[in-house]
Amino acid sequence: MTRFSKSRGIALIVSLLLLVAITLMAVSAIRNTTMQEKMSGNLIDREVAKQVAEATLTFASTQLPFVNGAAWYTAALPVPAPGVQDAWNNPLIWANAGTRTVTINGVNHTGEFIVENLGMWASRQDPTCKPRENPLCERQTYRITARNAPLNGRSSVMLQVVWRI
Repeated sequence: MTRFSKSRGIALIVSLLLLVAITLMAVSAIRNTTMQEKMSGNLIDREVAKQVAEATLTFASTQLPFVNGAAWYTAALPVPAPGVQDAWNNPLIWANAGTRTVTINGVNHTGEFIVENLGMWASRQDPTCKPRENPLCERQTYRITARNAPLNGRSSVMLQVVWRI
């Protein structure tokens, strides 16, 4: 009888160790699944933000040529200088940004855009364009910056395009 009671004690210890190992594997799988769910949610959020920014950029480009006096249009040519941030990097500029409502999967999202006048540039499509010889080959150029309206804890995407008309 003595041998039989010792065997039952070892079986109890082995079964408890197996139970602990299985529990640790289950907890690890749950944590892994939760992390993957958060990652896929962030990916969807970023893709929606990108679609809003792209739709807003497309809308802003259809407003060509831009009208002076619109709050979202900067007519003055930007002058790069050390210590001066670009207009699109200035939070105060975004206070007057143009807006566009974009509906994705039945949900309304707000896109914002600003437009900067970059002046007259030579056309890259025409390699024979030499502004000194023919100033008419230069074309009006703009920088359009669009982004989805930033929300706390959500993805934000900003896109820029240089547009010539």
